[in-house]
Amino acid sequence: MGCCSNLSPTAKRLWAIGGATGVCVFALALGFLWPALVWEIAKKEFVMEPGTQVYDNWIDPPIDMYLELYLWNWTNAEDYRQVGDYKPHLEQLGPYTFVERHERVNLQWNDNDTLTFQQKRIWHHVPEKSVGNYETDRVITINPVLLTVGYALRDDPILLGLLDGMIMLNHFATSPFYDVLVREVIFDGYDDPLLNNLLYLLDLLPEDQLPPITLPPYDMFGWFFGRNDSETYDGTFTIGTGADHVQNTGVMRLWNGANRTEHYRGTCGMIRGTTGEVWPPFGRQRGTPPNVTVFAPDVCSSVTLQYLDEIERHGIDGFRWIGNDRVFDNGVHYEETACQCTAVEENCPVLDNGAMDVSECKFGAPATVSFPHFYLANDSYLAGITGMQPDPNEHRFEMELEPYTGVPLSVRAQLQVNLDLRNYGLTLLNDIPPVMLPVLWFRQTAGLTEDLADDIKLLLLLPDIGLYVACAIGALGIIGLVLAIYFSATRWKPSVFSQPTLPDDKSE
Repeated sequence: MGCCSNLSPTAKRLWAIGGATGVCVFALALGFLWPALVWEIAKKEFVMEPGTQVYDNWIDPPIDMYLELYLWNWTNAEDYRQVGDYKPHLEQLGPYTFVERHERVNLQWNDNDTLTFQQKRIWHHVPEKSVGNYETDRVITINPVLLTVGYALRDDPILLGLLDGMIMLNHFATSPFYDVLVREVIFDGYDDPLLNNLLYLLDLLPEDQLPPITLPPYDMFGWFFGRNDSETYDGTFTIGTGADHVQNTGVMRLWNGANRTEHYRGTCGMIRGTTGEVWPPFGRQRGTPPNVTVFAPDVCSSVTLQYLDEIERHGIDGFRWIGNDRVFDNGVHYEETACQCTAVEENCPVLDNGAMDVSECKFGAPATVSFPHFYLANDSYLAGITGMQPDPNEHRFEMELEPYTGVPLSVRAQLQVNLDLRNYGLTLLNDIPPVMLPVLWFRQTAGLTEDLADDIKLLLLLPDIGLYVACAIGALGIIGLVLAIYFSATRWKPSVFSQPTLPDDKSE
């Protein structure tokens, strides 16, 4: 006989309905609790410590990053004194493409759940991805050292005049332009008699008599000279490990030991955001995602990107953020960007919107950064030169992230370096056109591979797997409940016992 054959119909009904109801309750609880349980387990992989997935991918990046460098060749430089209504005409050279790899060195875990490190950026030329010949191409550009001297001493006419005389008398420089090899102006560097002699003169002066000139600490000049394989050029970073809270993973705390830079006022000088490679996970995102911020040591400041839309990469849903006109506004249209102005506050804004002063970050050169081709910049920048063709599809700064994990899906970070061209009181700069002159722009790209996308898809499926299992168990529970009710109504009816019948009285 079956184990339950001796149960009464009422007991069978209670066991069946109770068991089916219990299965439904378990399925409901699993559906609610499973995603939270997976999230608690997954958060451990987002901590910056050896053995976690986020740390392993950070210390040994599984994807390649590329640096594309474009140089602006000043094609009509020699005509600036002969042609009326003269405008510099610029020709874009490149891209000269390099594979870029990051190595983290001098790691130090701190007691306050932060990690301090330095990074080496290593570049190798990739000819097959380049346009032009990196070894033999030449570029004509302004002499940035000459411009830096004039800019640094613009408020000291006596010292400026003295130095100008020395330059002309000793032929430290004979032209405001350079005609140099592309490889020299990028990584290799070139001998600059003006730079060498200035460094020699400054070295002879007592420290308390040094003029306010900041020069690169090298005897050669190149925009990326001294950076390849350098542990110190980018500075020292301190980021959150996420051990205290997952939302602190990868978030910048200090740069060069300070929580702000000296170059900008207010929030513009604060160390904010991430380095762009490690992001705290967003978790399940509801509503419009917040803006994201990337700290860029190249400009000694942070760049805040605005949310644009949803995207899909390799079958993974993500969000896209872009750099809009707020990034380099200088307080012209947006009050919160007024702190980007480096002049005396009452004189701000000095620059039109679209180009941010980075002179203090770039060895005192009159340098600004903008988007390539002055994309989103004031028309005044484009009016003084020819050759620019701003295009949002080509020149927009973009960042794409998978929100649950914070993994970057695609990055296209691009900026342009410009020099504020003026006379500044130097003889060699007489009659030079007063324009914001682009000298180079770069694009850093990285994208998720198919193999990594498959790993992320599996992680993203885990919260849903529990829901699928809960739905299956819930369906079984509902079927069981329906059957229990059916059998209760048809097979397990309570017994109906008749009342005892008394014998009829019979007449004798």
